[in-house]
Amino acid sequence: LAQVAPRARWDALPSRAEPTTRRLLDLFASRQVRATFFILGWVAERHPGLVRDIAAAGHEVASHGYGHDIVYTLSPAAFREDVRRSRQILEDLVGQPVSGYRAPSFSITRQSLWALDVLLEEGYRYDASIFPVRHDRYGIPDAPRHPYSLALHAGTLTEVPPSTVRLGGQNLAVAGGG
Repeated sequence: LAQVAPRARWDALPSRAEPTTRRLLDLFASRQVRATFFILGWVAERHPGLVRDIAAAGHEVASHGYGHDIVYTLSPAAFREDVRRSRQILEDLVGQPVSGYRAPSFSITRQSLWALDVLLEEGYRYDASIFPVRHDRYGIPDAPRHPYSLALHAGTLTEVPPSTVRLGGQNLAVAGGG
C-alpha cells in the first residue's frame, strides 16, 4: 500500500472512506446488524461526522491505530504514541471509551508481542490482531482460533482473533488479510 499511496499523498487522494462506509451503515441498518468498526485516527480526524454516525447507529467504535503503521516496524514508544493518539481522537468524537484495537495488517506477531502490554497500559481491553494463520507478513499459526485471555505484565487482555477455518491441518483465513 505504501508504494501505491504513500502517506505524504493521502490528503491529495480522493477519500472513499465516507461513501463506502455510509453504504455499509445503510445495509447494516436495513438488516439490524451491529458491527465493530476499527477506525484509523487519521480517518477520524478527516471524517468526524462519520465516526459519530457509526456510534449513533449502535456500532462499536474501535481503534486501528492512527496512521496505519505496521506494529513490528515501530519502537514501543512510537507504537504507544500511535495508539494513544488514535484512542483519544475516537473517544473525543464518540464520548465513550474505546476498548478495542486491531493492528494494521495484523502486525502483532511473535516479534511484536510487547505491543499487547502497551495496549493494556493505554486502556485497551481487547485486541483483534493476532491472526492464527501462516503468512509471510503476519500471523501466529499456532495461536488459538477463538477468543482467549492473555496474562501479561500489565494485566489481562482479551484476544479476539480474526475468523479462520481448520482444513487440511492448517488454519485458513475466512475474513480479512491477503
